[in-house]
Amino acid sequence: MQDLTSLDDIDRRVVHALQINPRASWAQVGAVLGVDPVTAARRWARLRDDGTTWITAYVAPLGNQGPAALVEIDSAGHPLEISDRLVDDPQCATIDVTSGGRDLLLTVTCREMADLTDYLLHRLGTLDHVRAIRTHLATRVITEGANWRLTSLTDAEQARLREHVPPVDRRVRPRELTGEERAVLAGLVIDGRASTTDLADRAGLNPRRVRDLVRDLLRSGRLTLRTELRAAVSGWPIHAWFFLRVPASAATTISPRLGALPEIRTVLQIAGPNNVIMAVWLRELSDVSRLEAAIESQLRDVQIVDRSVVLRSTKRGGVVLDRTGRRLRNVPLEA
Repeated sequence: MQDLTSLDDIDRRVVHALQINPRASWAQVGAVLGVDPVTAARRWARLRDDGTTWITAYVAPLGNQGPAALVEIDSAGHPLEISDRLVDDPQCATIDVTSGGRDLLLTVTCREMADLTDYLLHRLGTLDHVRAIRTHLATRVITEGANWRLTSLTDAEQARLREHVPPVDRRVRPRELTGEERAVLAGLVIDGRASTTDLADRAGLNPRRVRDLVRDLLRSGRLTLRTELRAAVSGWPIHAWFFLRVPASAATTISPRLGALPEIRTVLQIAGPNNVIMAVWLRELSDVSRLEAAIESQLRDVQIVDRSVVLRSTKRGGVVLDRTGRRLRNVPLEA
Protein backbone atom coordinates (compact mmCIF):
# COMPACT_ATOMS: atom_id res chain seq x y z
CA MET A 1 0.00 0.00 0.00
CA GLN A 2 1.30 3.46 -0.90
CA ASP A 3 2.21 5.51 2.18
CA LEU A 4 0.63 8.94 1.82
CA THR A 5 2.14 11.02 4.60
CA SER A 6 0.94 14.38 3.28
CA LEU A 7 -1.48 15.92 0.83
CA ASP A 8 -0.54 18.53 -1.74
CA ASP A 9 -2.70 21.55 -2.53
CA ILE A 10 -4.70 19.83 -5.27
CA ASP A 11 -5.38 16.82 -3.04
CA ARG A 12 -6.67 19.06 -0.26
CA ARG A 13 -8.85 21.05 -2.63
CA VAL A 14 -10.39 17.87 -4.06
CA VAL A 15 -11.16 16.56 -0.56
CA HIS A 16 -12.62 19.90 0.53
CA ALA A 17 -14.82 19.95 -2.57
CA LEU A 18 -16.20 16.50 -1.76
CA GLN A 19 -16.78 17.48 1.86
CA ILE A 20 -19.15 20.15 0.54
CA ASN A 21 -20.78 18.01 -2.14
CA PRO A 22 -19.81 14.33 -1.80
CA ARG A 23 -21.63 13.29 -4.98
CA ALA A 24 -20.57 16.18 -7.19
CA SER A 25 -19.61 15.08 -10.69
CA TRP A 26 -15.95 15.25 -11.59
CA ALA A 27 -16.87 17.80 -14.26
CA GLN A 28 -18.36 20.03 -11.53
CA VAL A 29 -15.37 19.53 -9.25
CA GLY A 30 -12.89 20.19 -12.06
CA ALA A 31 -14.69 23.35 -13.17
CA VAL A 32 -14.61 24.82 -9.65
CA LEU A 33 -11.04 23.82 -8.89
CA GLY A 34 -9.67 24.73 -12.31
CA VAL A 35 -8.24 21.25 -12.95
CA ASP A 36 -9.00 18.58 -15.49
CA PRO A 37 -11.86 16.31 -14.29
CA VAL A 38 -9.70 13.26 -14.99
CA THR A 39 -6.98 14.68 -12.74
CA ALA A 40 -9.47 15.32 -9.93
CA ALA A 41 -10.88 11.79 -10.24
CA ARG A 42 -7.40 10.24 -10.31
CA ARG A 43 -6.33 12.20 -7.21
CA TRP A 44 -9.41 11.03 -5.28
CA ALA A 45 -8.99 7.42 -6.39
CA ARG A 46 -5.38 7.40 -5.17
CA LEU A 47 -6.36 8.79 -1.75
CA ARG A 48 -9.36 6.47 -1.45
CA ASP A 49 -7.46 3.35 -2.43
CA ASP A 50 -4.77 4.15 0.14
CA GLY A 51 -7.43 4.47 2.87
CA THR A 52 -6.47 8.10 3.43
CA THR A 53 -9.90 9.42 2.44
CA TRP A 54 -13.37 7.93 2.20
CA ILE A 55 -17.05 8.78 1.92
CA THR A 56 -19.63 6.89 3.92
CA ALA A 57 -23.32 7.34 4.71
CA TYR A 58 -25.74 6.97 7.59
CA VAL A 59 -29.25 7.96 8.60
CA ALA A 60 -28.85 11.53 9.56
CA PRO A 61 -27.88 13.44 11.40
CA LEU A 62 -26.48 11.30 14.20
CA GLY A 63 -28.58 11.72 17.32
CA ASN A 64 -31.59 13.19 15.52
CA GLN A 65 -33.23 9.87 14.62
CA GLY A 66 -32.91 8.32 18.09
CA PRO A 67 -31.07 8.70 21.40
CA ALA A 68 -27.31 9.27 21.40
CA ALA A 69 -24.78 9.17 24.20
CA LEU A 70 -21.11 9.74 24.84
CA VAL A 71 -19.84 6.87 26.97
CA GLU A 72 -16.66 6.89 29.07
CA ILE A 73 -15.12 3.51 29.89
CA ASP A 74 -12.44 2.70 32.45
CA SER A 75 -10.90 -0.43 30.92
CA ALA A 76 -8.45 -1.42 33.67
CA GLY A 77 -5.61 -1.09 31.18
CA HIS A 78 -7.24 -3.05 28.33
CA PRO A 79 -8.59 -0.34 25.96
CA LEU A 80 -7.60 -2.01 22.68
CA GLU A 81 -9.01 -5.38 23.75
CA ILE A 82 -12.38 -3.78 24.53
CA SER A 83 -12.24 -1.72 21.33
CA ASP A 84 -11.71 -4.88 19.27
CA ARG A 85 -14.85 -6.39 20.81
CA LEU A 86 -16.99 -3.32 20.09
CA VAL A 87 -15.69 -2.14 16.75
CA ASP A 88 -18.25 -4.05 14.65
CA ASP A 89 -21.26 -3.06 16.77
CA PRO A 90 -23.74 -1.02 14.67
CA GLN A 91 -24.72 0.96 17.78
CA CYS A 92 -21.15 2.16 18.34
CA ALA A 93 -20.41 4.98 15.88
CA THR A 94 -17.04 6.13 17.20
CA ILE A 95 -14.36 4.64 19.46
CA ASP A 96 -11.50 6.77 20.78
CA VAL A 97 -8.68 5.52 23.00
CA THR A 98 -7.87 8.48 25.23
CA SER A 99 -5.63 9.89 27.92
CA GLY A 100 -6.90 11.42 31.14
CA GLY A 101 -9.75 10.26 33.33
CA ARG A 102 -11.11 7.65 30.94
CA ASP A 103 -9.52 5.00 28.71
CA LEU A 104 -12.19 4.91 26.01
CA LEU A 105 -14.78 7.36 24.70
CA LEU A 106 -17.60 5.88 22.63
CA THR A 107 -20.31 7.62 20.65
CA VAL A 108 -23.37 5.38 20.84
CA THR A 109 -26.59 5.76 18.85
CA CYS A 110 -29.73 3.61 18.99
CA ARG A 111 -33.25 3.62 17.63
CA GLU A 112 -35.01 3.84 20.99
CA MET A 113 -34.08 4.66 24.57
CA ALA A 114 -34.80 1.06 25.58
CA ASP A 115 -32.27 -0.10 22.97
CA LEU A 116 -29.68 2.32 24.31
CA THR A 117 -30.29 1.12 27.87
CA ASP A 118 -29.91 -2.51 26.81
CA TYR A 119 -26.68 -1.74 24.98
CA LEU A 120 -25.19 0.08 27.97
CA LEU A 121 -26.24 -2.49 30.56
CA HIS A 122 -26.09 -5.79 28.72
CA ARG A 123 -23.42 -5.20 26.08
CA LEU A 124 -20.97 -2.77 27.69
CA GLY A 125 -21.71 -3.64 31.30
CA THR A 126 -20.89 -7.32 30.90
CA LEU A 127 -17.55 -6.98 29.05
CA ASP A 128 -14.42 -8.28 30.73
CA HIS A 129 -12.06 -5.60 32.08
CA VAL A 130 -14.72 -2.86 32.17
CA ARG A 131 -14.22 -1.33 35.59
CA ALA A 132 -16.50 1.71 35.26
CA ILE A 133 -18.91 3.23 32.73
CA ARG A 134 -20.08 6.85 32.72
CA THR A 135 -22.83 7.78 30.28
CA HIS A 136 -23.59 11.29 29.03
CA LEU A 137 -26.96 11.42 27.27
CA ALA A 138 -27.08 13.94 24.42
CA THR A 139 -30.06 16.28 24.47
CA ARG A 140 -28.99 18.08 21.30
CA VAL A 141 -26.37 17.58 18.60
CA ILE A 142 -25.06 21.03 17.70
CA THR A 143 -22.55 19.81 15.13
CA GLU A 144 -20.87 16.53 14.21
CA GLY A 145 -17.89 15.32 12.24
CA ALA A 146 -19.73 15.29 8.92
CA ASN A 147 -19.85 19.10 9.10
CA TRP A 148 -16.10 19.60 9.61
CA ARG A 149 -14.23 21.10 6.66
CA LEU A 150 -10.73 21.68 5.41
CA THR A 151 -9.91 25.32 4.65
CA SER A 152 -8.56 24.90 1.13
CA LEU A 153 -11.26 26.54 -1.01
CA THR A 154 -12.30 30.16 -1.26
CA ASP A 155 -15.77 31.28 -0.22
CA ALA A 156 -16.70 31.70 -3.89
CA GLU A 157 -15.55 28.18 -4.76
CA GLN A 158 -17.50 26.73 -1.85
CA ALA A 159 -20.61 28.61 -2.94
CA ARG A 160 -20.32 27.22 -6.48
CA LEU A 161 -20.16 23.66 -5.14
CA ARG A 162 -23.18 24.21 -2.89
CA GLU A 163 -25.23 25.20 -5.94
CA HIS A 164 -25.41 21.51 -6.85
CA VAL A 165 -26.29 20.25 -3.35
CA PRO A 166 -30.01 19.36 -3.02
CA PRO A 167 -31.61 21.77 -0.52
CA VAL A 168 -32.95 20.10 2.62
CA ASP A 169 -36.68 20.46 3.19
CA ARG A 170 -36.99 20.81 6.98
CA ARG A 171 -40.76 20.30 6.76
CA VAL A 172 -40.31 16.59 6.03
CA ARG A 173 -41.03 14.57 9.16
CA PRO A 174 -38.70 11.67 10.09
CA ARG A 175 -40.00 8.21 9.21
CA GLU A 176 -38.78 4.66 8.87
CA LEU A 177 -36.74 3.90 5.79
CA THR A 178 -38.42 1.73 3.21
CA GLY A 179 -36.84 -1.50 2.02
CA GLU A 180 -35.69 0.20 -1.17
CA GLU A 181 -34.16 3.08 0.77
CA ARG A 182 -32.30 0.68 3.04
CA ALA A 183 -30.93 -1.18 0.03
CA VAL A 184 -29.60 2.07 -1.45
CA LEU A 185 -28.22 3.16 1.93
CA ALA A 186 -26.30 -0.13 2.20
CA GLY A 187 -24.45 0.70 -1.01
CA LEU A 188 -23.73 4.28 0.03
CA VAL A 189 -22.32 3.12 3.37
CA ILE A 190 -19.58 1.30 1.48
CA ASP A 191 -18.95 4.14 -1.00
CA GLY A 192 -20.84 7.41 -0.82
CA ARG A 193 -19.76 8.18 -4.39
CA ALA A 194 -20.93 4.88 -5.85
CA SER A 195 -22.53 5.44 -9.24
CA THR A 196 -26.26 5.17 -9.73
CA THR A 197 -25.65 2.09 -11.90
CA ASP A 198 -23.56 0.38 -9.22
CA LEU A 199 -26.12 1.20 -6.53
CA ALA A 200 -28.92 -0.10 -8.76
CA ASP A 201 -27.08 -3.37 -9.43
CA ARG A 202 -26.45 -3.88 -5.73
CA ALA A 203 -30.01 -3.02 -4.68
CA GLY A 204 -31.72 -4.81 -7.57
CA LEU A 205 -33.49 -1.62 -8.64
CA ASN A 206 -33.85 0.51 -11.75
CA PRO A 207 -31.13 3.22 -12.00
CA ARG A 208 -33.75 5.96 -12.36
CA ARG A 209 -35.45 4.72 -9.20
CA VAL A 210 -32.13 4.77 -7.36
CA ARG A 211 -31.41 8.31 -8.53
CA ASP A 212 -34.81 9.44 -7.24
CA LEU A 213 -34.31 7.68 -3.90
CA VAL A 214 -30.90 9.26 -3.30
CA ARG A 215 -32.26 12.69 -4.19
CA ASP A 216 -35.25 12.28 -1.89
CA LEU A 217 -33.13 10.98 1.01
CA LEU A 218 -30.83 13.98 0.74
CA ARG A 219 -33.63 16.51 0.35
CA SER A 220 -35.49 15.11 3.33
CA GLY A 221 -32.38 15.42 5.49
CA ARG A 222 -32.59 11.71 6.39
CA LEU A 223 -29.27 10.84 4.77
CA THR A 224 -25.80 12.14 5.66
CA LEU A 225 -22.92 11.63 3.26
CA ARG A 226 -19.68 12.09 5.20
CA THR A 227 -16.34 12.77 3.52
CA GLU A 228 -13.45 11.97 5.85
CA LEU A 229 -9.67 11.76 5.86
CA ARG A 230 -6.86 10.61 8.10
CA ALA A 231 -6.24 13.08 10.89
CA ALA A 232 -2.49 12.66 10.40
CA VAL A 233 -2.62 14.24 6.92
CA SER A 234 -5.39 16.76 7.58
CA GLY A 235 -3.17 19.47 9.06
CA TRP A 236 -4.94 18.98 12.41
CA PRO A 237 -3.41 15.73 13.73
CA ILE A 238 -4.16 16.29 17.43
CA HIS A 239 -7.61 15.04 18.49
CA ALA A 240 -9.04 15.97 21.89
CA TRP A 241 -12.31 15.99 23.85
CA PHE A 242 -13.33 18.81 26.19
CA PHE A 243 -15.92 18.59 28.98
CA LEU A 244 -17.54 21.97 29.67
CA ARG A 245 -19.92 23.38 32.22
CA VAL A 246 -22.16 26.16 30.92
CA PRO A 247 -25.08 27.87 32.69
CA ALA A 248 -28.27 26.25 31.44
CA SER A 249 -29.67 29.62 30.41
CA ALA A 250 -26.64 30.24 28.16
CA ALA A 251 -26.08 26.74 26.72
CA THR A 252 -28.35 27.21 23.71
CA THR A 253 -26.51 30.36 22.64
CA ILE A 254 -22.94 29.36 23.55
CA SER A 255 -23.03 25.87 22.00
CA PRO A 256 -23.54 27.13 18.40
CA ARG A 257 -20.72 29.66 18.93
CA LEU A 258 -18.42 26.81 19.91
CA GLY A 259 -19.56 24.80 16.89
CA ALA A 260 -18.55 27.65 14.57
CA LEU A 261 -14.87 27.46 15.58
CA PRO A 262 -12.79 25.85 12.77
CA GLU A 263 -11.14 23.38 15.17
CA ILE A 264 -14.44 21.99 16.42
CA ARG A 265 -15.73 18.70 15.00
CA THR A 266 -18.46 17.73 17.47
CA VAL A 267 -20.51 19.69 19.99
CA LEU A 268 -23.09 17.88 22.12
CA GLN A 269 -25.44 19.34 24.70
CA ILE A 270 -25.64 16.85 27.53
CA ALA A 271 -28.08 16.06 30.33
CA GLY A 272 -25.59 16.25 33.20
CA PRO A 273 -23.29 18.53 35.19
CA ASN A 274 -20.81 18.75 32.27
CA ASN A 275 -23.56 19.89 29.97
CA VAL A 276 -21.53 20.60 26.81
CA ILE A 277 -18.97 18.13 25.44
CA MET A 278 -16.97 18.81 22.31
CA ALA A 279 -14.36 17.13 20.12
CA VAL A 280 -11.65 19.12 18.37
CA TRP A 281 -8.83 18.62 15.89
CA LEU A 282 -5.76 20.77 16.55
CA ARG A 283 -2.44 21.43 14.83
CA GLU A 284 -0.16 20.88 17.84
CA LEU A 285 -0.45 19.40 21.31
CA SER A 286 0.22 22.83 22.82
CA ASP A 287 -2.95 24.07 21.09
CA VAL A 288 -5.00 22.17 23.68
CA SER A 289 -4.05 24.77 26.27
CA ARG A 290 -4.29 27.64 23.78
CA LEU A 291 -7.82 26.67 22.79
CA GLU A 292 -8.83 26.42 26.45
CA ALA A 293 -7.48 29.91 27.11
CA ALA A 294 -9.23 31.32 24.03
CA ILE A 295 -12.59 29.81 24.99
CA GLU A 296 -12.37 30.97 28.59
CA SER A 297 -11.38 34.50 27.55
CA GLN A 298 -14.05 34.87 24.85
CA LEU A 299 -16.88 32.95 26.56
CA ARG A 300 -16.80 34.03 30.17
CA ASP A 301 -19.66 31.74 31.22
CA VAL A 302 -17.83 28.60 30.05
CA GLN A 303 -15.92 26.49 32.57
CA ILE A 304 -13.67 23.78 31.12
CA VAL A 305 -13.93 20.95 33.63
CA ASP A 306 -11.83 18.24 31.98
CA ARG A 307 -10.12 17.25 28.78
CA SER A 308 -8.74 14.09 27.13
CA VAL A 309 -6.32 13.77 24.24
CA VAL A 310 -7.13 10.94 21.83
CA LEU A 311 -4.26 8.48 21.54
CA ARG A 312 -5.88 6.47 18.76
CA SER A 313 -9.23 6.38 16.99
CA THR A 314 -10.24 2.83 16.11
CA LYS A 315 -13.61 3.77 14.63
CA ARG A 316 -15.03 7.05 13.34
CA GLY A 317 -18.52 7.60 11.98
CA GLY A 318 -19.01 3.88 11.40
CA VAL A 319 -15.65 3.38 9.69
CA VAL A 320 -13.08 1.03 11.26
CA LEU A 321 -9.54 2.48 11.21
CA ASP A 322 -6.09 0.94 11.46
CA ARG A 323 -3.37 2.14 13.84
CA THR A 324 -2.40 4.96 11.43
CA GLY A 325 -5.96 6.18 10.94
CA ARG A 326 -6.53 4.60 7.53
CA ARG A 327 -9.93 3.20 6.61
CA LEU A 328 -10.14 -0.57 6.88
CA ARG A 329 -13.86 -1.26 6.43
CA ASN A 330 -17.30 0.21 7.00
CA VAL A 331 -19.81 -0.93 9.61
CA PRO A 332 -23.40 0.15 8.86
CA LEU A 333 -24.73 2.14 11.81
CA GLU A 334 -28.08 1.26 13.32
CA ALA A 335 -30.67 2.96 11.07
